[in-house]
Amino acid sequence: MRVHSPCLGRGLSRAGLLAPLCLALAACSTTPRGSQNAYRGSEGSHETQEVEGNQILARNLSIRDPRSRREDDRLVVQFELANTRSNALSFAWTVDWYDQAGFHVQDSTRHWRPEALGGFGSTTLTITAPTREATSWKLQVTSPDEVH
Repeated sequence: MRVHSPCLGRGLSRAGLLAPLCLALAACSTTPRGSQNAYRGSEGSHETQEVEGNQILARNLSIRDPRSRREDDRLVVQFELANTRSNALSFAWTVDWYDQAGFHVQDSTRHWRPEALGGFGSTTLTITAPTREATSWKLQVTSPDEVH
């Protein structure tokens, strides 16, 4: 069936009208590819600095009660990840460590860890720095399909 309208142009099909609408709706409901959020904290601080590249994930996941202490002279960080929506939420996370001068501290155990939280669920993470030189951390969170 063809739609003939002076506003739409001659011979434009219904499928031609619906395709852009479907693409626009899909773009609004999917997680942006290549986007991740970062949350930075430092030894002794109960605050995080947030860099949100993925607004959907930022709305649905909160970082609560960050805290730190030293154990065996290494920085130990603990915080709660909480799902703020009623549906399940899947994501992946990793942590990078930095020394007092802001230089990256090598960590041979670094990898993306998958995580899934039920509706309004939460989990507490406790992470130990790889070396005693680490004084700050950066939690990175992304959608699970971004991890290869």
